[in-house]
Amino acid sequence: MTTTPVRRPRNTHAHYHAHVYFNENTSDHAYDVCQRAGETFGVLVGRFHKKLVGPHPAWSCQLSFNAAQFDCLVDWLERNRKGLTVFVHGLSGDAIEDHTTHATFLGEPATLNLEVFRH
Repeated sequence: MTTTPVRRPRNTHAHYHAHVYFNENTSDHAYDVCQRAGETFGVLVGRFHKKLVGPHPAWSCQLSFNAAQFDCLVDWLERNRKGLTVFVHGLSGDAIEDHTTHATFLGEPATLNLEVFRH
């Protein structure tokens, strides 16, 4: 398990994921943020997981986007997350690097379970 350092996301990859973390109390807001992101920016909105998935330590919804969408989307997420944590990472093909070196948080950092990539 590791916590990714907090720094401003940088647009250095061709493709990205943003994982919007939520819980029972914040699920309505997270759903709204994800749906609006999809409608506003044309990003692919994944499933709204009310369970732990992959390395993520909270319920989450994945947004898939590219470098052309990055700056506007990340700025919009920062302004509209209202307390939600959003984990943003590049897609390089190396899952561990993507979730550590190529990653950052908007909001409170969380500890990821990187062991899922080592099995």
